Amino acid sequence: MLALKTAKYLVDKAVEAGDIYSAAAVYLIANIEQRVVLEGIMFGKRRDALALARWEHTPADVLNTLCLRGAGDAAVAVRLDRNQNTPEAALARLYDVELNGNASFAVLIAQHQHTPNKVLEAIAKFSDDIQSLKAVSKNPTANVRVLSLLISRMRNSKMEEVIVGNVAANPSTSDDLLATIYEKGDTRIRVVVLAHENCPLFLIESAMNNLASETTEIQRQLAKNQRLNIDALSYLSVSQDKVVRSGVATNMASSDVIIKQLLSDESHLVRRALAARADLSAASAKRLMLDKDHWVRQWLARNPKVSRKVLDKFSTDPHADVRRAVARNEHCSRRLLSVLAKDENAWVRSAVAYQKNATRCLLEALANDTDVDVLCGVANNSRTPQWILQKLITSPEADIRRAVILNRKAQRKTLLPLLEDSYYLHRLLLVSSTALKDNDKWALCDDPDFQVRFAAFQYFAKSL
Repeated sequence: MLALKTAKYLVDKAVEAGDIYSAAAVYLIANIEQRVVLEGIMFGKRRDALALARWEHTPADVLNTLCLRGAGDAAVAVRLDRNQNTPEAALARLYDVELNGNASFAVLIAQHQHTPNKVLEAIAKFSDDIQSLKAVSKNPTANVRVLSLLISRMRNSKMEEVIVGNVAANPSTSDDLLATIYEKGDTRIRVVVLAHENCPLFLIESAMNNLASETTEIQRQLAKNQRLNIDALSYLSVSQDKVVRSGVATNMASSDVIIKQLLSDESHLVRRALAARADLSAASAKRLMLDKDHWVRQWLARNPKVSRKVLDKFSTDPHADVRRAVARNEHCSRRLLSVLAKDENAWVRSAVAYQKNATRCLLEALANDTDVDVLCGVANNSRTPQWILQKLITSPEADIRRAVILNRKAQRKTLLPLLEDSYYLHRLLLVSSTALKDNDKWALCDDPDFQVRFAAFQYFAKSL
């Protein structure tokens, strides 16, 4: 049936529906004449124009047209400034208007991730509004030129220190600019620079060579840096500060000698960090098995590097969170899963239900559980038989029905009844289902919920 449906047919159907959201969904594929009609539907009433300007799912091409049609309307402009879908061209146009009109909107443009760098550069160079400059400094799309302009204007005020800190944390900041900021910055700024992925190696080496005189805050940041040498890590591993030692424990550059030393650390933060290491040795795991802190045991039980002997021991741990961690471990054996599926704690049984290693037989048994979390796990598990999924879609619990929809192995026959589910979100999710055919989804264009209609029309518009 859908093979006969053209773009014109789809747009005509949206026009017939007469609602602003269906019109917005097909606007991109409409011809010139159809766009005139669609614009009448979308923008004919000011309240509808305001709604589309504000709605987070309004397509960029609709927002761009609205920017042209709504020139001079401050209420429309501020909503477009705040909408994360507003495209570059519209933002540039809005900035030109607002610069000569209501400059208070400039901060919204300065923080928008679609704002062109030429606009951000103009704000960084000419604006005297500290809030706009602050917004530019935090904008991750600002390029190095924009950020350098900001730094060149900074002096010593408290707000300017905030801006410098934002630039130091901005992912676009270059290594050269970071070096400049580090040289003039205080401890807080230097910590941010050292945490940056573009931080020059010579700054890290300089800090390493002066560890004894560095502040605790800088030592905490350095301890996590994998570019540190063994001597620096050894020095930090005996720090009086437990956060510093915890950073060393997480650092994959730490040597076996350092790790062995930290296994008996008095702080549970350090031992928890060790238990979660991806390179944890069998000897280290054996030491941590008897730890009194249940979070240490829990992280150890979740670690895919631990042996089955460790998992066997933790499967009878008195703390339910530890047993649940065993059930979530990707290497948990089917034998252990069978044991944990009968655990007195439903949270543990639910972990078994979600396990990718759970057998069909085990899932069939768990399908008789009365706990919602357990049944959600069964409904979501790709190994669950279709006849069980078909039974679960009749559940009065929305979470269980939604888990079936999110099951990547749920078949068309299983999902078809959910097209008439009472909860709009479920019908919305089915629009993108690969198990359903286009003919199955076509009726969603007439759905009573505007969000479902929008998603359905947009789906078919993209396919055309």
